[in-house]
Amino acid sequence: MYRLPSETALPEFLETLSMANKLIRLGARPPVVQHLCGIGRKVAIRLYKEVHHCPSKSGMLPYDSYWIARSSMNALHASIFLGMYSDFSQLVTQKPAHATRFMTAYGLYLETVGRVFNDNRLDVSSDQGNFLGINRAWHLIQQVNSRESRLVLCATCQSRHIVLNTLPKFYQRCPICEVWAEKNIRRNKAACSGWQRTLASGSRLSTS
Repeated sequence: MYRLPSETALPEFLETLSMANKLIRLGARPPVVQHLCGIGRKVAIRLYKEVHHCPSKSGMLPYDSYWIARSSMNALHASIFLGMYSDFSQLVTQKPAHATRFMTAYGLYLETVGRVFNDNRLDVSSDQGNFLGINRAWHLIQQVNSRESRLVLCATCQSRHIVLNTLPKFYQRCPICEVWAEKNIRRNKAACSGWQRTLASGSRLSTS
């Protein structure tokens, strides 16, 4: 049994526990659940054990201030999720609002990425199946809240993308434009290799 906090209605408390359960099933660790749902540390740890039948991993949560800048795919996944989170920020009124907004945005992110990144037109990297982890997603929001990063509008493709305020403007590039550029480079290389093989084959035939 869980102890009902003072001045908290039972339906609201049960809804909070249900949201915490959903977060844990998606991989959220107790500190993230505690922060999003406003529950105690012991309650978050106990819920985690009940869901996974084992203690949570020890050690610090994944945090890397420059994770966004390490690859265009990292920045692309972060931009998709944070754009959705920003859109839901004014729409969600259900309590716990912070956790509900986060869950709604993250669920839509998983659905969108799962659908779009299976499209061959965006087949630019073998890492596309690696979705943004829920704990990493939470840290990205903390970076935005602390003004380490922000969403900006790309002047070329008009899409929103995340940039780190600590980096020079040269490194604050649009990941969508970079992904398409990488794809075009590979396509051109493949086409050139094909022509070279064709020419080499024709040359051998003409000399035989």
